[in-house]
Amino acid sequence: MTIAVSVRTGSAIVFAADSKVTTSGIVGRDEKGDPRWVEQTYDNANKIVHDRSQTVMAMVAGEANIGQESAMDFFLSKDLQELGTFGDQDQRLSALIDSMVEQKKKFWQNISVSPDEWRGPIILMAGPSTSGNSSRIWRIDLGGSGSQHSEILTDPGIYLEGSYNETFGLLYGYERSVLLSLMNELGIEMEKCGQALQNLRVLRPIEKLSLWSMPLQDAIELAVFLATVQIQMDRFLPGTPACGGPIDVMVLQTVPTRAIISFPGKKVHHPINQ
Repeated sequence: MTIAVSVRTGSAIVFAADSKVTTSGIVGRDEKGDPRWVEQTYDNANKIVHDRSQTVMAMVAGEANIGQESAMDFFLSKDLQELGTFGDQDQRLSALIDSMVEQKKKFWQNISVSPDEWRGPIILMAGPSTSGNSSRIWRIDLGGSGSQHSEILTDPGIYLEGSYNETFGLLYGYERSVLLSLMNELGIEMEKCGQALQNLRVLRPIEKLSLWSMPLQDAIELAVFLATVQIQMDRFLPGTPACGGPIDVMVLQTVPTRAIISFPGKKVHHPINQ
């Protein structure tokens, strides 16, 4: 899994992610003839990348591959300058997603697996808007036979993806499973609880953050802090950690000029001569 953090300020977008990545594949079949899924984890993945033209940046959570190719390599090999410079941006985005779905289908159609079991990543992608000096963020879900996408964080805010229970609890003041159990014990319906949460007379931590005016360095440090919280909680709680390793950061800034800046938390090196 992944802890993927997006922080949007008035002038920049910050992506931060850990380095533990999970891939899955089918190794034969079980006694019933069903596919035998095998997961493989790695500890040094770069889950935040940009395209060759440095127009967009993408952060990957969940399953790391689009078919047989890693989602990170998919973006690293593409020149997406046209996506962020002119024309119908939504149409170009749809065409890009269609190409990812087609690549996924070519792989999975050769394997006897039901389409609803086709595994694919969740991708957060940020790029410049074609109207004005601003930027956009999209969430793309490639699970199953097709895809789903939506625009997120149209205003300054924080968005979490992947495995983020403890970080979510820190920001919002409650952990989802604990809240659902409490509702069940008290006999409170989900709709009523949701309405109560919207009408709180106290500010939750996320609502106290002044993200419109937050300087870039502070936004970077906030994103790394939130990712670190989840990594450290995974480390100390029982079970196999879903997140771990160094935290990589990438920034899409719009002022004074548009640029993508990378702040890697690790580098490729000889394993003996560190």
